[in-house]
Amino acid sequence: MPALKARRGFRAQPFRYFVIGFGLVFLTCYYLVHEPASSVRTRSKDAARNSTLGFQKILVLSKSPSWRTRGLKAAAAYTGLDVEIPVQSLPTPEFIQVFRDLGPAEGKHPGLGQAYNWLAHLDLVKYAIALDLETVLILEDDADWDVSIKHQMQLISSAVREFTFVDEEDETPYGKSWDILWIGHSGEPTDNNTRRIEFKDPSAPLEAEYTGWAKKYFHRFTPGTRVMQRSVNPVGTIGYALTKRGAKKVAIWAGKGEDEAYDIHLMHGCRSKDLSCLVVTPELMHHYVPPRDFGYVSEVAGVNGAGSRAEEDDFEKLMGSTPNVLHSTRCRVLFGSTCLRK
Repeated sequence: MPALKARRGFRAQPFRYFVIGFGLVFLTCYYLVHEPASSVRTRSKDAARNSTLGFQKILVLSKSPSWRTRGLKAAAAYTGLDVEIPVQSLPTPEFIQVFRDLGPAEGKHPGLGQAYNWLAHLDLVKYAIALDLETVLILEDDADWDVSIKHQMQLISSAVREFTFVDEEDETPYGKSWDILWIGHSGEPTDNNTRRIEFKDPSAPLEAEYTGWAKKYFHRFTPGTRVMQRSVNPVGTIGYALTKRGAKKVAIWAGKGEDEAYDIHLMHGCRSKDLSCLVVTPELMHHYVPPRDFGYVSEVAGVNGAGSRAEEDDFEKLMGSTPNVLHSTRCRVLFGSTCLRK
């Protein structure tokens, strides 16, 4: 008899396991359906600090390996970023000339260096479209950023979601209600008459630390903050993100030329509302610049005939500077230092 009772007890266990398992499944499903909005926001902020900063890819514009790309790769490795540098073919001089001549003769046209830069950016935009990316971050190969970039992008995620009224159930870091998100640029007016969100960021430069043409707008900031707003006058394409919709619109908008430079043409699209543009200011990214005393000029200026008196390889051994980035990742990893331009 005792043996028989043991067998009956054993056979009763599966039903008990079934009840427990059903209860766990029910609770899991209930939690997923009724998950607190705070959990969704936390996941979206966490995604903003992943290896691509919450975008599907980080693409880098570069015509060839150089101190620019080697420094960028070192900076990316130091901050745990995954960047891709697609091989870009140079357009023929004849094609460049055709592109420069687009539009009325009396209108504005890009210089030679500006045209090369413009078409290179368009190539990356079209590459993102071909890959069917939901979002992409495009960097120029001399871009530099703060060692705290991942934390910075978590703050940007919250600001963009709030600014564009992203649904609480949307887990994407930045939503999709925009075309261009400028995080790296050379300046943007902070307009008191523009709807904006101001948020604290200890890595934001103070007025005394900021250089450039946009410094005159700094009195509109609370010290130690950044601002998210609609783009009014963004200059520079050091680092900008595109949604899938934005990439297609930029390809059409910028594909016709008829302006002095790629960034200026995008700026005009933002002003006219043909493009939906957001900008964070002060910027998170800026050009790393080798010492000008050794003859450095930008690639655009070099193509335009300004030339360079220095050997390119020398720039890897000489610490330069990065405007408006308090703790340059390039200078930290390459020289063990900071290099804020003052």
